[in-house]
Amino acid sequence: MSHGPTRIPSRGACIYCGAGGVKLTDEHVIPLSLGGFHILEGASCKGCADITTKFERDVAREMWGDARNSYNVPSRRKKERKNHVFLTDPDNPGRRVKVPYSEYPAAMVFYKMGRAGLLEGLPDTVDVSSAWQVVAISDREKAKQFQEKWGVPLTSRFRHVPDSFARLLAKIGYCNLLCALEPGDFRPICLPYILGTKPSPSYVVGGTLEIAEPNPGLGYVMNTAGFIRDDRLMLITEMRLFANNGTPTYHVVVGDVRGQERIAAALEKVGPIELSEVTQAPKATTISMGDHWMPDRWPLPFWSD
Repeated sequence: MSHGPTRIPSRGACIYCGAGGVKLTDEHVIPLSLGGFHILEGASCKGCADITTKFERDVAREMWGDARNSYNVPSRRKKERKNHVFLTDPDNPGRRVKVPYSEYPAAMVFYKMGRAGLLEGLPDTVDVSSAWQVVAISDREKAKQFQEKWGVPLTSRFRHVPDSFARLLAKIGYCNLLCALEPGDFRPICLPYILGTKPSPSYVVGGTLEIAEPNPGLGYVMNTAGFIRDDRLMLITEMRLFANNGTPTYHVVVGDVRGQERIAAALEKVGPIELSEVTQAPKATTISMGDHWMPDRWPLPFWSD
């Protein structure tokens, strides 16, 4: 994905439910609340927009609310944003300290994940999110300065919302692919998990337990990848949010394409991607940065038909 603002023209129908002849609103590939500027114009009907807004808001406010204030992330309601946070000293509960958000190094909470359930060969009824690990990432130098100045332990507040977080990643992965492809160019495997018509979004969302070095100067990194076998192509979005920090790398199993002609047409539109031909499952027992989106079972049960 290119860096900087990008606008993709409307397809004239909702990218989620296919509704046409209705009012359509723009869809940010990465929500504005997380600093995203890639936009699919006229992409979502009101009903679907209400669904995606709900889980985006869960993540933006409940997981990352303090951190977004601290690092002044874009907001549609910037005038309503609080300027200070009140912290209680655990060693002296009667003491409350009023700290400007600009000096408060709030932690960004993420989940470290293994492969998506589909890539592990699991049935779609299995939820693997209970194995995800919570990791808090903050600016160490800013945290040191905070404690020296304010004299209270650094604490963070957040709510555990793994389902909303996974659905957010799935939505980002899906919209990323639609920057190059039409909705009819592939079968959207992740779509029911975005809309909530199927439970357990961990079936299509995963990542790596290994955290790579930060990407200086980049707010986010997004790539399209895939694996192919005979006349079947699986399309994956690999992403890293807030990539200039030590954040996890994720993958979304977005969709698949069948038939040599359709595969060739899709790959031509997508352009150069990391593409692997699968002949057998990886032999490694741990998930590395290079193969975290490759299937762990082969033949892949999802393609058993």
